[in-house]
Amino acid sequence: MKYIIIFLTFLFVFANAAEANNNNVTLFMCEGCNYDEAYQLAKDNPPLTQCYSSDPNEIITIDNQACYSNPKKVIVADVLGNGHFAFMVGHHHQGSNMPLLNKYAEPTSLSNNDETAISRLKTTDKNFSKFIKETQAELNVSPLQVSQHLPLNMIHSNTENSCPPHITDAVKAVFEGRTASELQHKLNNKAKADFEDPERFFHAKEYSSEGFSIGVGGISYQGTWKKVSKNFNTSVRFNQNQDIPTGSTGLYDVVFSIKWIREFGALSVSVNPFLTYLDGIALNQLQKTTSNTVDQCLQDALDHTLPSNTSSPSPGGGSSGGGGWDNQVCEKHYYINGVKMLTIKVSC
Repeated sequence: MKYIIIFLTFLFVFANAAEANNNNVTLFMCEGCNYDEAYQLAKDNPPLTQCYSSDPNEIITIDNQACYSNPKKVIVADVLGNGHFAFMVGHHHQGSNMPLLNKYAEPTSLSNNDETAISRLKTTDKNFSKFIKETQAELNVSPLQVSQHLPLNMIHSNTENSCPPHITDAVKAVFEGRTASELQHKLNNKAKADFEDPERFFHAKEYSSEGFSIGVGGISYQGTWKKVSKNFNTSVRFNQNQDIPTGSTGLYDVVFSIKWIREFGALSVSVNPFLTYLDGIALNQLQKTTSNTVDQCLQDALDHTLPSNTSSPSPGGGSSGGGGWDNQVCEKHYYINGVKMLTIKVSC
């Protein structure tokens, strides 16, 4: 009786997984992909596997595991034309241990729902791309504001060394959230003004440079721009004043990624850490390393914007003679709501 219960439980879990796979399709957008490229892309994205002990009285190990998966549909669609490919992707040798499962991809046909999903996604891409391009053009003419009355690039730094104000502007745009809120407000107002009902033009559930989700006929299509470069970003560049010598500071360029979320009927904005630069250093590099030595003006702007603490130097680290703190290097950590955002090297 014990074995029967375990077997029935396995069948129930496996059946639910199969139903979930039938209602979820992986959709990749590609630019001019041929059959061989599409086939390899599909095969490289097999369904998840579930493994159990072949002997219910034993703990699962590599030797006694029995692994299973349910085939799933993978579509590779051409953003430029109609060269779309569909495959059923799964594993041969069901019930074997993991190393013996072999991936396969077999061509299959596109359903009407598949065709509709691809069509809606391509329409959304066209509308969204045009919308972002128009927004960027408007921002170039009419800059955002960080407060009700004060436009960007007009905030004056209170630092003793009179650093150019665009540095503080950029740091505040990255970490304070006011610029992102202002941009998000502008985008949603524009969407309502341009489209009246944005959901009629942005057909997807979610849509951004990272990926998308779209529902058709009870089926969820989710995927990414696997072999297509998509840029749904808006840039706010912080230029130097004319009286500041060219090249005296690095690039300050804050880039916001834009995402459509149908659940809220709104566009969402977040800082893109890979394309945002402070003093010529990409934000993601500032955030993931602790070896950054930055311009004094950037440090001053960070000090005015974020709470921080400075750690003591490691024993013997950075000292060039003497036992004091002269010429030693410390790490300065900056936080938002207690979460460390970045670390820079400073003089102790």
